[in-house]
Amino acid sequence: MRVLLNDGSSRDIREEEILYFSSYKNTIYVHTKEGEYVLPTTLSDLYAAYSDSGFERLDRSNVVNISNVDGYDSERKVVIFAESEQFATVSESKESRIKRYLASRNEDISKDTK
Repeated sequence: MRVLLNDGSSRDIREEEILYFSSYKNTIYVHTKEGEYVLPTTLSDLYAAYSDSGFERLDRSNVVNISNVDGYDSERKVVIFAESEQFATVSESKESRIKRYLASRNEDISKDTK
């Protein structure tokens, strides 16, 4: 995916590098462990393009790469990403979905270690 840097130049990033997409003041941002980049599109278009690749719309301001989610903070209602200080918000209607996903993934990990 080609994204824009703050200086106006562009860079290619791989799908697995993406933590999540967010929207702020009608601008779409791509968040990675290395930083954030501008993407000239809409969250609806991104969700349509990436929903089959494990991305979920967790609230109206983000689309998250679920495979990069490391945990969920139910007090703050945010997902946390592995090896990153970044997080993305989760709407109340998506809270049970993310909890089920993490519980299922933890069960799969437990089975693999036995």
